[in-house]
Amino acid sequence: MSRPRSNRINLAAIAERLGFSVSTVSRALRGVDGIHPETRTQIAALAHQMGYILPGGSASKAAPNRLEAPQHVLALSQTNSPNVDQRFMAGMSAAAVVSNVAILSHLVAHDQCASVLEARTAPASFRSGLIKGIVLLHRWPEEVANAIAEKFPTVSIVHDYSGTNIDLIGIDDRRGVAEIVHHLHAAGHRRIGYFGLCPEMTWSCSRYAAYVEALTRQNLEFNLNQVVRIDLESALSPSEFIAAEAFAQVTAQLRQGVDAWVCSSSVTGHSLCRYLLAQGVRLPQDMSLVSYHGASAPRPLDLPAITSTDVVDEELGAAAIRRLINRLDTPGESRRAILVPARLAIGATSRSVPAQ
Repeated sequence: MSRPRSNRINLAAIAERLGFSVSTVSRALRGVDGIHPETRTQIAALAHQMGYILPGGSASKAAPNRLEAPQHVLALSQTNSPNVDQRFMAGMSAAAVVSNVAILSHLVAHDQCASVLEARTAPASFRSGLIKGIVLLHRWPEEVANAIAEKFPTVSIVHDYSGTNIDLIGIDDRRGVAEIVHHLHAAGHRRIGYFGLCPEMTWSCSRYAAYVEALTRQNLEFNLNQVVRIDLESALSPSEFIAAEAFAQVTAQLRQGVDAWVCSSSVTGHSLCRYLLAQGVRLPQDMSLVSYHGASAPRPLDLPAITSTDVVDEELGAAAIRRLINRLDTPGESRRAILVPARLAIGATSRSVPAQ
């Protein structure tokens, strides 16, 4: 039995089924900010189930009495971070309603990524031939990502697979880190370190490159001793980690006069913040600390609100679906990298900037 045509389903019907206002339903389906991710996901899922398509969405010309069969997309995630995945999926779901896309998902542990390529353990949707495209969430091993991209049009969120045909939906790290360094410089800091460089993580390298450029633009000296590396296990951690050697390097640089740190992610920021507070370092009196992509991990209640850049994760998810649809429509198009802006959110761990 076919689903009802979209013009027979209105926003009021969706709102009544879920107990939300028509305004909330409308804003959720149009991708407007201010809607809780769970609410957006719930509304998008029911709208798709009921056959609703926003004005401008595609309907079948060949069969005007029913919707086109949706294109199926698989979201592959290897992570233990359900919070950020939920926000990505909320944005993907909202964009899917407009694009007549059905989203399936598959989650694996990061040390079992190759299982999706094996006949016995691959997702059933792989074997059925149902899937038209793939969205990769987080970092996948290069060889696995390449093998997936050889079979399906593929888009990656945040992690960049340079040298492949995998499109990237990333964050404008250059501008985001520039705002952080400008903020710290305006607050009086002249020796600013970078915590959390991991060569295997492309977002860590991108933010590191932006940090070096931002120091140069502020006429500040770059010192490699003020760059603290972490291992891949720490960089992949969905929550706080302990890195004794890296923390010791921060302590040594504090004695050398480094009084501000740019952290490569929200998790590295939380980890370093907890360590500094345990050492009796006062934030921001003794040192300022700024993290990146602050909404990607919930803030522990016993830590102060860390100054950070915030990114609308739902926008990343929606952009991934839109990019994948473009890739399906124009398979010969060259690889694209689309960057979503980040905005600086001042917290309690950096000095206030003097009034201009």
